[in-house]
Amino acid sequence: MSTKKTATTRAETVKPAATTDLYQTLLRGKELYWLLAIILVVCYIVFKDFIHLKKVYLFRDIGSDSINIYFPWLTCVSDYLKHDSAPGWSFSQGMGQNIFPIWLGDFFSDALVYFDKSKIPYGLAFMEIIKIFLSGFVFYKFLKELKLSNFSSLIFSLLYAFSGFMIVGGSWVIFSIEALYIAIILYGFERWLNHRKYFWFVTGVMMLSFLQPFLLLPYTIVLAAYITARYFDMSEPKWKEFAVFLSKTVGLAAIGVAMSAYQLLPDILQYLESPRVGGESTFFEKLKQQETFGLADELLRFTTTFRAFGSDMLGTGNNFRGWQNYLEAPLFYCGIFCLVAFPQFFPSLTKRQKYFYGIITGFFCLPIFFPYFRYAFWAFSGDYFRTFSLVIILFMVMFSARAVHFIEQKGKINKIVLAVTVVILLILLYTPAAQYKQAVNTGLRSMVTFLILAYGGLLFGLSSKGFSSVSKILLLVLCVFEMAYTSNTTVNKRDTVTAAILHDKVGYNDYSVDAVAYLKQTDKSFFRVNKDYSSGLAMHASINDAKVQGYFGTSSYYSFNQKNYIKFLGDFDVINVKDENSTRWAKGLVDRPILFSLASGKYWLSKRTDNAIASMGFDSIQKFGDVKVYKNRYSLPFGFTYSKRIGEEAFKKLSPTQKDFCALRACVVPKEDATVFSSMPEFNLADTTAAINYDNYGAYVNELKKDQFSMTKFTENNFGGTIQVNEPKALFFSFPFDEGWTATVNNAETKLYRLNSGLTGLMLNKGANTVELKFVPRLKHKGAMISLIAFVLFGGLLGLTFYRSRKTVA
Repeated sequence: MSTKKTATTRAETVKPAATTDLYQTLLRGKELYWLLAIILVVCYIVFKDFIHLKKVYLFRDIGSDSINIYFPWLTCVSDYLKHDSAPGWSFSQGMGQNIFPIWLGDFFSDALVYFDKSKIPYGLAFMEIIKIFLSGFVFYKFLKELKLSNFSSLIFSLLYAFSGFMIVGGSWVIFSIEALYIAIILYGFERWLNHRKYFWFVTGVMMLSFLQPFLLLPYTIVLAAYITARYFDMSEPKWKEFAVFLSKTVGLAAIGVAMSAYQLLPDILQYLESPRVGGESTFFEKLKQQETFGLADELLRFTTTFRAFGSDMLGTGNNFRGWQNYLEAPLFYCGIFCLVAFPQFFPSLTKRQKYFYGIITGFFCLPIFFPYFRYAFWAFSGDYFRTFSLVIILFMVMFSARAVHFIEQKGKINKIVLAVTVVILLILLYTPAAQYKQAVNTGLRSMVTFLILAYGGLLFGLSSKGFSSVSKILLLVLCVFEMAYTSNTTVNKRDTVTAAILHDKVGYNDYSVDAVAYLKQTDKSFFRVNKDYSSGLAMHASINDAKVQGYFGTSSYYSFNQKNYIKFLGDFDVINVKDENSTRWAKGLVDRPILFSLASGKYWLSKRTDNAIASMGFDSIQKFGDVKVYKNRYSLPFGFTYSKRIGEEAFKKLSPTQKDFCALRACVVPKEDATVFSSMPEFNLADTTAAINYDNYGAYVNELKKDQFSMTKFTENNFGGTIQVNEPKALFFSFPFDEGWTATVNNAETKLYRLNSGLTGLMLNKGANTVELKFVPRLKHKGAMISLIAFVLFGGLLGLTFYRSRKTVA
C-alpha cells in the first residue's frame, strides 16, 4: 500500500514541461506600454541625427515648403509676439497682410513661436516625434474602444503612427497634425457612442476647425459615412433612435466648431477672399467640367498602385517619378501587413455588416478610379490627394485591425482569400506598364515581396492555436523593422539642412542680416527692401526672406495671398492673375523699379557684380560680405498725396511702362468711388506719351513728395502722423486695401478707399490734418464672442453630465 502510494505521488509530480507562450510572457497586458516604447525606439532610429542636433527638420528638396513657407511663418510670428499680442497685420508678408488667420492651427509646431527664433529649427523634429507618439497612443485607445484585441491594437496603431501620410506629410510640417486630430475625433466619437462621453469628440472637432476650416467639408463626408456604419454595426436598424443620436452628435460637433470661431471666422473670410477661391485663378470651373466617370489616367493608376506598397516605391523626394509630386500623389502606404490583412475584413462580417461596410468601401473607392469624385471631395478646389490619402489609410488600418482581431478570436482565416490576396499583390508588384518599369525602386520591391510572403504566412499562423503566439511575436518584429526602414528612407535619404549650416553665413543667416541691421540702425523711417537673390537653402528660391530676416519687402509665397495685393500686381501686369501658381508665388516688384519706388521701396540688396542696379537709379552705399546695399534716388515715402486721378478702366488699357509712369502722376480710382475724388482733376491720357527718362522720373517723384505724410508713430497695427495740403488731395499709402483698417482724420472717422488698383488711400480736405489708422482682423471679435459662448456651453454640459452621473451613483 505504501509502495503504491509513493508511485502514484511520483507519477503526479513528474509532468511534461509546459510550452512557454512567449507573447503571453513578454507582452500580454502590457501592449500599450510596448507600443509607446517601440514608437520611441523607432523615432530614435529615424530621427537620431535630428535628436542629436546634427540636422534640423527642414528639407531642401521637393519638401522646400518647410524652408520657404512654414519656417518663415513661424519665425515671423515669433518676432511678432515679442512686440505685440496675437498676430494681426504684418508688413513682412507681401506688401502687407492680415496674418491672424490660421496662426493657431497646429498646436504643437505653433508652440515653437514662443521660443527664441534661433531655436525654432531645432524644435521642429521634436514636435514631429511628439505628433507621431500621440497619434500612435490615441489610435491605440481608439481601436480599444472598437473592442479589438490588445495585439491588433498594438500592431495597427504602430502602422498608423508611421504611415506614409504621417511621415511624408510631416516633412511638410502641417499634415502630420491632421492625422493626430482625426485620431482624436474618432476616439472621441467611440467614447460618445459607447459610453455617452463626449469630451474628446468635441475637443477633436475644435482642433480640426482651428487647423483648417476647409477640412471640415471632407471630414463631414467621412464622418457621416463612418457614424452611420458604426451605429448600425452596434445595433439593429432603428431609424428614429438613430435620428436622435445623430442630432445630438451634430450638436456636439457644432459646439466644437463654435469653440474655434475666434480663429475660424477670420480663416473662412481669408479663404473666400483669396484669389484661389474667389479670384480668377480658381480651379472650380475647370475641375467641375471634367467627365464624371472619366477614368484616372494610366500614370495616376500606376502611382496609386505602387505607392500603396511604399511611400518611396517610386523614388524619394526629388527622385519621385510618379503622378504630380512626392506629397500630392496618392499616399496610401500604411504597412504591407495592411495590404495582406485588409481583404480578410469582409469574410469576418455578418450579412448586415457587409451591407454597410460594402457601401462605405465602394463610396470611397470612387475617387480612386474616377478623379471627378476626388475633385468633389475637395469641393473642386484642387487636383491632389492629401487628406483623401489619410482617409484611405484610416479605413485600411481600421478594417485590417478588425480582420486580425477576428482571426485571433475565432482561430479562422479564409485561406482562399489569403492566397488570392498574396498572388494579386505580387502580380501588381511585378507587372507595371512597360513605360513605367524604370520608375520602380527594385530594391524596395524585393523587400516588399519578402514582406508579402512573410506576412501571408504569419497571418495564417495567427489562426493556428499552436503557432499563434510565435506568429504574433514575429509579426510585431517584422512590422517594427518595416516601419523603421521605410520611415528612415523617407526622412534621411533626402537633402536636409544641417545644424552647421545654420551658423554659417549662408541661407537666411547670410550677409542680408547684417545689411538689414545696418539699414534699421541708420534709417528710422518706413521703407521697403528689394533683393535680387534668394536667401533660402532649398531647390525652390525663397521669396519669403522678409519674414525671417525682419524687413519689409514686396514678395510673398503663401497659399492665400491678400486679394488686393494680387489685384495690384495683376493690374500693373506684374503677374498673371489667372495663373494659380503666380497668385501663390507672388514675386513682388523685383523687376519693376519704378513701381518699387511707388511702394516706398528705398533700398536694394544685391549680389550682382555688374552695374545693373546703379543703372536703375540706385546708389551704392555699403557692402557686407558678398551683399551690396543700394539706396534708391527716387524713393517715395510711405504716405504721399496725389492731385490728379485716372479711372481704373482707362488705366488698365495702358502698357506696363505707361502704367508705372502714370501712377507717378495720378492715382488710379475705381469707377464706384469716382464721385468721392471728383474734386481732383482727371489725368490727361495724352500725357502718357511724355518721354520716359530719369529727368521726368525725378520730376514726377519730387512733385509727389511736396505734400508728404510725416509719421509720428508706427506699429504694424496702428500708425499715425500729420500732413498739410493746400487743396483737396488723395492721401495714398503703399499697402493693400483691407476692410480691417479704419482711419480717423482730425479725430473724425474717415472712410478708406482702394486706390492704385488695390492699395489704400483716403480723401483729405485743405489744411492741416492729423491722420491715424488702426487695424483689427475682421470677424475676430465676433468669433471670440462665439467661442466664449461655446466654451461656456461646453463647460455647462460637462458640469451637468458630471452632476447627473454623481446623482445616479448616489
